[in-house]
Amino acid sequence: MRQARIYQYTLPVTAGLFLRDQRLTQREGLVVELSEGAQRGWGEIAPLPGFSQETFAEARHALIAATAVWCDHRNIAMPQLPPSVAWGLSIAQAELDQRLPTPSSFQTVPVCTGDPDALFAALGHVSGGPHSDDPSDEAKVKVGEYEVARDRLMVTTLLDAIPHLRLRLDANRRWRPEQLAAFWCGLSQAHQARISWIEEPCCDPYQSLAQAEALGVPLAWDETLRDSDDTGLKESDHVRTWVIKPTMMGDFAQVNQSVTRAHALGKIAVISSSLETSLGLTQLSRVASSLTPNVVPGLDTLCVFEQQLDRTWPGANQPLIPLDDQPLIWVNTL
Repeated sequence: MRQARIYQYTLPVTAGLFLRDQRLTQREGLVVELSEGAQRGWGEIAPLPGFSQETFAEARHALIAATAVWCDHRNIAMPQLPPSVAWGLSIAQAELDQRLPTPSSFQTVPVCTGDPDALFAALGHVSGGPHSDDPSDEAKVKVGEYEVARDRLMVTTLLDAIPHLRLRLDANRRWRPEQLAAFWCGLSQAHQARISWIEEPCCDPYQSLAQAEALGVPLAWDETLRDSDDTGLKESDHVRTWVIKPTMMGDFAQVNQSVTRAHALGKIAVISSSLETSLGLTQLSRVASSLTPNVVPGLDTLCVFEQQLDRTWPGANQPLIPLDDQPLIWVNTL
């Protein structure tokens, strides 16, 4: 017998969180629980406002319809589902079938949003204290929200303070081409060499690529992987990294294919979050440990939540909310 249960959650997030200039006060999503005999699997479905192509209402409607198909022992047409629904259902099925890898390092690259001291603490350093000799230090820094000179000062301060630090920079398409050029050319060659990549620097990806070709900027694509049909743009030699966000990409098989394709092209593939809860993040960590074991994923987003959902992230101190405490909105058994 198959059974599907769908829960809906609404969790408060920390004050001051903005997504594409819109304030987010809570995170709303769904969790599907699939059971067959003694086996169970869970998956999170959480379209990201302003980024996902589907709305929460559309995801909920599609999920209810798809679970009815699953309970009837019929095949679900994953490519026809909204990406967040396809991802949640496929990861729940993988967990039910015990195909989801269980070991995980629970590593993540810490994110610095403007406070260098906070990053020092996250990396285990004390500002002004002894320098680390750990060559594995890597962090992500959000740039493009302030003037170029301020971003460059923050980046150089971090690189000077921690000699082995490498930085992943994310501009969220906020820079004009001349701003990208001013930022990059204002760094020393030694500092440039310690920038792992700059993610989506300009609003127009062709402008980003042109600057990468002219200046040697290492690029990473995120939105461009999903928004563009130009294979040459995605596969250019000047693109170093593919940032893969399963919630916005599709089912487990499609994520696996994207990672495999990136590796075949000689690119770095990095699994990244879309503001999932602790439940979703722990699963993403397991996927990253399996598909990209040599690349630390970008999962440092739990800090925006005031609570954890059903599963705990190691070391996190937010209170845990059991899934059974969330509204149960759908049960289907066949």
